[in-house]
Amino acid sequence: MRFECSPICINTSLKEAYSFLWYYKWNHTFISVLAFLPFTLIGLSGLFDPFFMPRASTELVPDGYNISFMLYIFTTYIWAIPCVILWHRLYLLGPEHLLKKKIWPILTRSMVIISKVLFLIGIASLITITCVALLLYLITEMNLNDSVSNFIGLSDNEFMRFAVIITVTGLITYLVFLRFSLAICARTIGKRIGLLTSWRLTEKNTMRMFLSFLSIVLPSTLFTYSFVYLYQKSLGLNLFYSGEILSKLDYLHIFILAPVITIPLSAMCSQCASFYLHCGGEECPQGL
Repeated sequence: MRFECSPICINTSLKEAYSFLWYYKWNHTFISVLAFLPFTLIGLSGLFDPFFMPRASTELVPDGYNISFMLYIFTTYIWAIPCVILWHRLYLLGPEHLLKKKIWPILTRSMVIISKVLFLIGIASLITITCVALLLYLITEMNLNDSVSNFIGLSDNEFMRFAVIITVTGLITYLVFLRFSLAICARTIGKRIGLLTSWRLTEKNTMRMFLSFLSIVLPSTLFTYSFVYLYQKSLGLNLFYSGEILSKLDYLHIFILAPVITIPLSAMCSQCASFYLHCGGEECPQGL
């Protein structure tokens, strides 16, 4: 089946995304508190201490480290999935449909989205391995080993190299994610759109979606970073880069900052919801 893909208007998409964030700000606060609640409770209980305990790379991990690490992964990355679903439901359906009487559908959709994300990560990994192998082959065949070594040696700042690599890889990955975002949005509200269908529906809007994404995520990230920095500066805190075990007061401060810390993630969900509405996701026949 062939889908008609009309170009989206960046200004309209941005206005809608920003209006979602402002109009549903208190609902956003509720979801962000829910997102940070498990992390805060487990942190206050001291179960994160083995994971955050400073140690040399040659030292053995402390007792309880594995359990502490698993709790950290659950309360940050895994628990974020149902919260992302709630943000999508908020911006696509409104606050009256935010929560359902039965929690089971949210959990099953979380598993479906996790499986889709893992599938996309697998594809991205295969593409990355192929590109790296091709690059190494070209370097070897064209005798560019010395040139590449000299180029890499121009910079001694490993962090900058890491940041550049992560930035480029992240941008490419997110371009692909944008093309599949309609399928993920559909699942959050109980509808079904295939990955290939999502790809076809967004084929004329890749750069428009990307520019729109930058126009909302970059300002929201800058606002979050500035607010958190000024908050810590005014209170003499170092919540994220101290290299020490967080105190109970630190966890409470992070919990207070939850609505601000989650603004970029909420903005991304708001933008994806706008893409879903403007790229034909709502009119798309289900199950394709």
